[in-house]
Amino acid sequence: MEDNLILSERKENVLWVTLNRPKKFNALTRVMFLELCRIFKEAADDDEIAFVVFTGGKGKYYCAGSDFSPAELATLHEIEHHGYKLFVDVLIDFPKPVIALVNGHAVGVSVTMLGVMDAVIAIDTATFQTPFADIGVCPEACSSYTLPRIMGHQKAAALMMFSEKFTAQEAYTAGLVTKILPAATFEEDSKKVIARYAALSPFTMQVGKKLMRTTDIQDALLTVNRKEEVELNGMFSREDTIARLTAKFVKPSKI
Repeated sequence: MEDNLILSERKENVLWVTLNRPKKFNALTRVMFLELCRIFKEAADDDEIAFVVFTGGKGKYYCAGSDFSPAELATLHEIEHHGYKLFVDVLIDFPKPVIALVNGHAVGVSVTMLGVMDAVIAIDTATFQTPFADIGVCPEACSSYTLPRIMGHQKAAALMMFSEKFTAQEAYTAGLVTKILPAATFEEDSKKVIARYAALSPFTMQVGKKLMRTTDIQDALLTVNRKEEVELNGMFSREDTIARLTAKFVKPSKI
């Protein structure tokens, strides 16, 4: 993997995981998903870590979603599972709180993964979009299960079926975002929020998550994650999907 595409740093009892691919708007490759799996598995076993903050690096984007470049699409025929699916399985089983610090625009899987995280703190200029119907793919990261339960069916349908773009305020009103912070003081204010959480009892937070995330819910999420992946695999063989992805992500050759 290219160096430093994902940064991980423990600050006291908090692990900060930062996407660091600004030239590609922090879009996630399969290898990056696998690296995230490694980081989160290690964090789960580290008693010194109370919770994880997941955020984007520099630039206007928190994350532009999955990388659908031709090179990435070519790998889909060579593996059993998508990298995103493996990482979402890790998130589902992760025993500690995960806080998304959405410091820019969020697209695709970076939006759908929010449903399996525990808090979403967003900059007031952020937008949220899952353009599945535009590119011929389907909901993933358990979003077909989590987002209707968080947002209600019609708001979730607007986001995932009709490719509507939500502002931070609209996402907050719909329940997807926990807290909005102003752009002018976002970095300072978000650090204050994280510091307050860091002073809480890690054991209490973990027990609370365990009680809210029952075995039945865990099993349901793992099942939904696999079902979504199966549907997505089928879509990657459809002519309409290939045409839409090609039009969106493949640059025309220069004559």
